[in-house]
Amino acid sequence: MSFKSYFLLAACASISFAAAAPATYGRPLKLKEETKISQIFATPERFNGKEVRIRGTIIQVCAKRGCFMQIKSDEKFQKIMVKVEDGVIVFPADGAGREAVVEGVVKARVYSEADQKALCDTERAALFGKAAQGPAGPRTVVRIEGLGAEI
Repeated sequence: MSFKSYFLLAACASISFAAAAPATYGRPLKLKEETKISQIFATPERFNGKEVRIRGTIIQVCAKRGCFMQIKSDEKFQKIMVKVEDGVIVFPADGAGREAVVEGVVKARVYSEADQKALCDTERAALFGKAAQGPAGPRTVVRIEGLGAEI
């Protein structure tokens, strides 16, 4: 193999490794132990108010502000919302399908009808499902208030 071939091979390899490195959003991750999303849903009272680290595939990102994303659980038909303060952390709009490692505080929250009315349509659908057109009494939601993520 010629010097040119080695150089080209090395350049391609370094570009591949650079493209595979995850980007950090918010604070750098610090927790070592990961918690399964299914464990959080099984006993939300145990995790409420506690900081956790989760891993999963992104299934949706807020297209308007990048202020939340839905992460697929290890259990079928489960997903958890990771919500961040608007403008402080902005998740990439093209994140769906990519793996995310997220750290944040678990919050089990009851949404009153007034709370539900204050949500944008995208966030309401993400929290309660696409069929949720408007408030239908109080609803409890378990989500993570995101502090940092690697995508």
